[in-house]
Parts: sequence; structure tokens; C-alpha cells
Amino acid sequence: MANEDRPGSTGDLLDETGIGRSIELRPGGQLGEGESEPPVDADFPAFRRLVLFGVLGGLGPLLPGSVGEGAAVEAVCTRMVTELSGSRDLSLQPAEIRLLAAPEDVPPVQPALIPLVRLHRLLRRPFPSLAGRDGARRSAEVFGRGYLLLHAAGLEMAELHPPDRTAAHVRQVRAATDQALRAAGRPLEGLIGRHLRGSAPLLRRAADLLADAVRRAAPGAGALSAGSGVLNAESRLLDGLVDRIAAMLWNDGESLGGLARSFEAELARERAGYN
Repeated sequence: MANEDRPGSTGDLLDETGIGRSIELRPGGQLGEGESEPPVDADFPAFRRLVLFGVLGGLGPLLPGSVGEGAAVEAVCTRMVTELSGSRDLSLQPAEIRLLAAPEDVPPVQPALIPLVRLHRLLRRPFPSLAGRDGARRSAEVFGRGYLLLHAAGLEMAELHPPDRTAAHVRQVRAATDQALRAAGRPLEGLIGRHLRGSAPLLRRAADLLADAVRRAAPGAGALSAGSGVLNAESRLLDGLVDRIAAMLWNDGESLGGLARSFEAELARERAGYN
């Protein structure tokens, strides 16, 4: 089925859909174009799974004050990277998962602006419109990290599969991901933000679910537990919103293609600098 005709909702149970599997996730992408294997459409349910993680990552600004935004975003990313590792047979080690999943550091605030920043953070939950840009930025970052990690898993240049993978390769993928998101992630932020802005009450309920899961997580676990049930609950609550964002991004080959090309260019620079 052509990518522009893919439905926004597949009815798949998300927790039974592994990310990537053996199928390229890029919209319109196909595997098996040789004589021995028929073409296979890119995996929309798996792509949608990445969008769910992206939306969860964007909930950070709406979390209750007792739950740190950075810890929640890292828990979402860690679960996402762990799933990606298993689905693509990467066998990433805990330290490698932590490196790839850690959210990008927020630039330090100038001392004179600290009171204003604190006030803004306090007001984001009761007035979700104030969280719009921050939520869209985080959402695009989390989705972009997952998308580019999956892209890297299929790149010979990235050398992510064992036994060839080294610690340097993982650091290069992380650095190239950061640079690509800075250079080419803004279109994703705008596209996702368009849908998040009209969904404040829904997102606040989802933020409460996420906050409860983060509070109940084992100390130092750094990830959403596979057996916690929170992803099932979140997917049911956010079903329509995730469908709309996934369908929109699936059909936007320009933004995703630009992000992938930027990543490949940055990774080539990282490899050249290392060598």
C-alpha cells in the first residue's frame, strides 16, 4: 500500500507490536526488492509506536511538580531504546542504552531569569498553553531519537550490531543524533505541536498516569517497567491523538527524509573526526 494511503488507525495492540522488527520503518520504505523476496511495506504500527513514545516524552512540562521532567523523559526514552534494541537484535548494554536514551541537557538559565523560569514552570500545568512549545520540543526530540536509532541500525556506517560495535560507535551515533535534531528537528516540532496544542485536557490526564508510573518505578530503574501496564493505559487514552500525529508524520517524507540525511552527514563527520 502506498504510504499516502496508510490508515491512521490499524487496530493493532501496541504492546504486541515490536518496533522495527525486520522491516524498515521509513515511510514508503521497502525491503526485499530482490528476486528472492517480495517487497514489504514499511511497518506503520511500529512507526505509530514511536509516535506514542514521542507524545509521552512531550508530557514532561505538564507533570506534577513532585515528578522531575528529566527523569520522566529519560524513563520513556529508556523503554523506547530498550524495545528498539531487542527488535533489531542490537543487544545494547545498559550503559549504551543510558547513553542513547538520556535527554539532551537543557541550557543553564541566566541567574537574573531564574525567578521567571520558575514561575513559568509552575504555571505550565494549570495553564497548558504555556507548555505548548516545551512539550512539542520534547515530543519531537523523543520521537526523533527513536527514529534515528532505528535508521542507524540499518546503516553499515553506524556499525551498531555486535560484534563490530564499539563504545566509540555508540558515542558517534548519539552525537550525530543530537546534531541532526538541532539542525533538522524543527519541522517535526512544528508538525507535532500543531496537534498537542489542541489536546491540553487529554495530555494533562496522560501526564498524571505517567507521573504515577515514574513514582512507582524501582529506584534507579530509569525506565518504565514492561509489566507496569502504563503503556497500555496511555495508548488507550491517547489513541486518537497518536493516530492523527502518526498519519501526518507518515505522509511527511520531506521532514523525515531531511532528518535522516542530516543524521548521515553528521555521522560521517563524527567517523572522519574519530579516524
